Amino acid sequence: MLEVMLHGSHVGRLVREEGSSIVAFILDEEYLRDEGRDVLGQQFEDRRHHRMFRQAAHPGQLPHFFANLLPEGALRDIVAAQSTGSDDLAVLAMLGEDLPGAVMMRASSPETAASDTRGSVFDEPSADSEEPPSDTLRFSLAGVQLKFSAVREEGNRFALPFSGRGGRWILKFGSTQYPLLPENEFWTMRWASLGGLNVPHHELVPAASIRNLDSRFLELGENVFAIERYDRSPDGSRVHQEDFAQVRGVLPSHKYRRASYEGLGRLVGALCGRDDMIEFMRRVVFTILSGNGDAHLKNWALVYPDRRTARLSPTYDLVFVRCYLPADKLAFPLAKEQDPQRIGWDHLARIEGYFQERGLDIPLVATSREFVSRCLDVWQQCRMDVGETYRTKLEAHLATLPLVRSR
Repeated sequence: MLEVMLHGSHVGRLVREEGSSIVAFILDEEYLRDEGRDVLGQQFEDRRHHRMFRQAAHPGQLPHFFANLLPEGALRDIVAAQSTGSDDLAVLAMLGEDLPGAVMMRASSPETAASDTRGSVFDEPSADSEEPPSDTLRFSLAGVQLKFSAVREEGNRFALPFSGRGGRWILKFGSTQYPLLPENEFWTMRWASLGGLNVPHHELVPAASIRNLDSRFLELGENVFAIERYDRSPDGSRVHQEDFAQVRGVLPSHKYRRASYEGLGRLVGALCGRDDMIEFMRRVVFTILSGNGDAHLKNWALVYPDRRTARLSPTYDLVFVRCYLPADKLAFPLAKEQDPQRIGWDHLARIEGYFQERGLDIPLVATSREFVSRCLDVWQQCRMDVGETYRTKLEAHLATLPLVRSR
């Protein structure tokens, strides 16, 4: 059994049910009774009358909120190899001290859910528990890029053991499949920052300068992308966050499913307010400009600076994906269109109308025109600071976009 802590306070437990081996999450009664409680996740706020969450289709699968705390791809394999078991619960226990946001896991004495199941149960295996068919598999950085939490020592040098406890930075390594991936992300994030988006501090650092780095990782590329964690404060305290897969209550394998960008924008407006909704839609426009087809549910997040009120997190994981996959489409449709080369101002006008019909007065077209102009202006200032291949392919991509040609 794992005790679930939020900002150091007990909020519930993950238990493996006797007999079925299904992993369930049981919220603490005292936490539920507290009207001023810190927010763990929107799905728990939306289902306040439920105390127990069983969202598994097979033994060992975690409830969706906790499944999204696990690393994906090769990094999960590395962590699993160091843990006492290879199932999701064991991996979660291994990472329990340095999970995203303010959640921590602590091992407790073995128990079963049957001993403490008072209250309503949310039990929804549903279609989301099925593996996606092969024709829906997409490029995902989580599957091809290793990243670790790290600390910054005196002299601005990064240190990395894999435990990463207390680390305020994320180091993202190169990929044998996609050349110069750290550089690509650095250039794209810098462009986004110059364009006015809320971007964490980030750097490009030589891989050889990282202390305690296994020499095998040097084969992944000369440089590493370093980004400061927005879920860690300078004093070491934690800022809670949840990604949109957690907000929507879906498994990580379904991060490309059942969403549209206007629908997500409306969600941001409802939870975070008008300003964050405008910022969200500007980021959607930037995904089009930057040829980023990887802006799925796990690449958007909410933060809770005061522990209760949701705000849109700083942007992260911005990559010019079309540099590697020229025909890549958007992760989700925008006004029913996923091809960035077919999205024009009429699509944004329709979305503005969609918002207005729902009482959301967002001047989407006007703010987007201003934003596109600014991004193109600052691109001219930084275009010679990026690699030649990146520059050539990005400018060819921009030339195909109706949002650029008819601005």
